[in-house]
Amino acid sequence: MFRILATLCCDRLVGMNRLSRLCVILTLCTTAAGCAGFRGGWESVAYTHRIASTTPRSQHSGGERELNLPGVKLNVSIDNRLQTYDTQIFFGLPLSIDPRNVYPKNHHPGKTRVFVNVTPQTGGFVFRPLLASLVIGGKQYAAVRGFEFGMWDAEGKQTNTGGTWDHRDVGAGLALTQPHQRYLLSLEFDVPVPSPRSNGISLDLSRALQDLGSVGDPPLPLIRFAPVKWEEGYN
Repeated sequence: MFRILATLCCDRLVGMNRLSRLCVILTLCTTAAGCAGFRGGWESVAYTHRIASTTPRSQHSGGERELNLPGVKLNVSIDNRLQTYDTQIFFGLPLSIDPRNVYPKNHHPGKTRVFVNVTPQTGGFVFRPLLASLVIGGKQYAAVRGFEFGMWDAEGKQTNTGGTWDHRDVGAGLALTQPHQRYLLSLEFDVPVPSPRSNGISLDLSRALQDLGSVGDPPLPLIRFAPVKWEEGYN
């Protein structure tokens, strides 16, 4: 909306004196401020203990849900965030309403990506993605690939500057050797994204993410997903 208004006013700004230009700019800013919108839908929220699955959640008040587990902190999400409505408002009146169901963050139709951000408390953890499994409606699917997100140089080595941001395939495993560092990992499954309205989704990382330096520690618990409504406003 702001671009449209700017285009319409561009020609009029040429040749105006300073006061006239200021008036036009103030009018443009006031009009743009009256343009807003809100959208929402459903998403799957990870948990290891019982939560109220019907509690609405806003992106501005919630964000990621952190799982504090023995020796490690996890942030787990599925790329099945479903948008069910998008309403644009112009000075309090609906300008457009989009009721379509879309998965805006699912970039590979027919596949499911599970993002697992890991912050280990020790340097003994190892990530073995092919040992992870996703259960959807009672059916179990093994992960087919695992990735680490970061900046990589031309030789495929991680760097802090001058590289390219990308998801790198980690193959059969990746050692998480830096305690308290956040590793941006993900798993890919050859199955279409499950409905976020479903209660029958769970992720088993008990063999895929282990601290090899600790003996006798229990494996990571099963991570379940609850259907939760989300909503957010935007300008």
